Amino acid sequence: MATDEVRIMDHEITAKQAYLLNTASQTRNGKQMMIRGELVLTTAIAIVLLMSGCRSTGPSRPEKPNIIYIMADDLGYGDLSCYGAEKIHTPHIDSLAKRGIRLTDAHTPSSVCTPTRYGVLTGRYCWRGRLREGVIWCGYDRCLIEQGRKTIGHMLQEKGYGTAYIGKWHLGWEDEVPVDYSKGWLGRGPKELGYDYSFVTAVAHNVYPLTFVENHKILSKLKPMDYNVNFPEQKEIPAGNIEWHNNYALGPMVVAEDWNPYDTDKIYAEKAIAFLTEHVSSKPRIPFYLHWTPEAPHWPNLMPEFARGKSNAGVRGDHIQMLDWVVGQVVKALKDLNIDQNTLIIFTSDNGPEGKDKYGHKSAGELRGKKGDLWEGGHRVPFIACWPGKIEAGTQSNTLICLNDMMATIAAIVNYKLTGDMGEDSFNALPALLGEGGVVRESIVHHNARDEFAIRKGSWKLVQGQLFNIKDDLREKNDIASEHPDVVEELEALLESQINAGRTANHSMQSMTDDTPDK
Repeated sequence: MATDEVRIMDHEITAKQAYLLNTASQTRNGKQMMIRGELVLTTAIAIVLLMSGCRSTGPSRPEKPNIIYIMADDLGYGDLSCYGAEKIHTPHIDSLAKRGIRLTDAHTPSSVCTPTRYGVLTGRYCWRGRLREGVIWCGYDRCLIEQGRKTIGHMLQEKGYGTAYIGKWHLGWEDEVPVDYSKGWLGRGPKELGYDYSFVTAVAHNVYPLTFVENHKILSKLKPMDYNVNFPEQKEIPAGNIEWHNNYALGPMVVAEDWNPYDTDKIYAEKAIAFLTEHVSSKPRIPFYLHWTPEAPHWPNLMPEFARGKSNAGVRGDHIQMLDWVVGQVVKALKDLNIDQNTLIIFTSDNGPEGKDKYGHKSAGELRGKKGDLWEGGHRVPFIACWPGKIEAGTQSNTLICLNDMMATIAAIVNYKLTGDMGEDSFNALPALLGEGGVVRESIVHHNARDEFAIRKGSWKLVQGQLFNIKDDLREKNDIASEHPDVVEELEALLESQINAGRTANHSMQSMTDDTPDK
């Protein structure tokens, strides 16, 4: 094991510590007081295990699997060791791949973040709704997911799951613009979208207002921003940042009085472990679904001191190794709580990497393009699934899937029958994860923040009039449109049809048999 891996792994968050951290939060004079910072290591996890009875192998275990969905931010196809990275070491995420399956042809529904987050939760292409260009640029914008539309959270609640959303939110709040932060709480958001518990940033760790929101309550008083969000040591905000904010934001540039820009993902991990521990202790027979969306490695690449300078790929590489560390902490908590064998973990990214490659590291691997592009580097992402006893260890699949497919896939796992107004672009990928072979989806529509489209069918990909055979030309170097005008015509017609049809998936054809909600 590399020295840098040993040093970062010296720091641990046990389930007991996170549980104590969470329960130590208390309200005093209307202000949320939270214990943060480095935690003292303890072996008191045994107390939690004894109290909860989770060592039992009897009926205290839920019959359905626990599910954890982890979606990193701007993590590229080439950013993990198990996908070829040499300058960055990701042993914990690699371990999930060794114990499960690694997909090589997984794609995000958009090459930018907000639309992908919408697609994952709803199983529907975001461009079918109101957001066709860009992303949600500030925390004052209204909720992107339409009222009445069911999400994965709703689906699993109906199946008796305890649900939690922890991490970057970036999907808007309430239904009026601008959202009012002065009242101390925020309306329509995670709770209304199917999540019993939530701990999120109001938007993201680089977008205003910069604050944590727990169960819709704003945890801190807000003050005018008085430093550069990208470089906190700089006390003056660059004129370009202010101009950008004035062009895109719908409210003041504010930050929580106690905001610590370096510990965001560490705090998410603490909250995730606290949720797991409390759930196992109080509801041992009820399965849980944790939707966890770390900020890493999206800029600014800020992290605790113990994680800095540990990679060979600069601060972004350090940020990815920090991401690997927090994943390792949560996986360790599952083992400590003796629930790892009944938990499905899915790890992926919301889109491709941003920025120029440095330090000899290729963040998108050998793919062409980056975040925001229709090229493969913009939307082909790592995808790992680990489910002991169900997914064969150390396997790989070249099956084409899209992150929209999470709704139909999880529906198949819990025997939930999707209705006609759910998951319009979601296909069941469970057979691929279980190594049963077959085709999940024959085609996929690619989209970017400029409202441009591309389409893939089988090995053929049409990008703005250019045609590529992805099987033979993964780097998309050779445009062969002139050689196959019939294929171009077919794909153009298919793209137009899929855009206009309102859906691409027919759930009556998918294998889901039980539509009775669990009690």
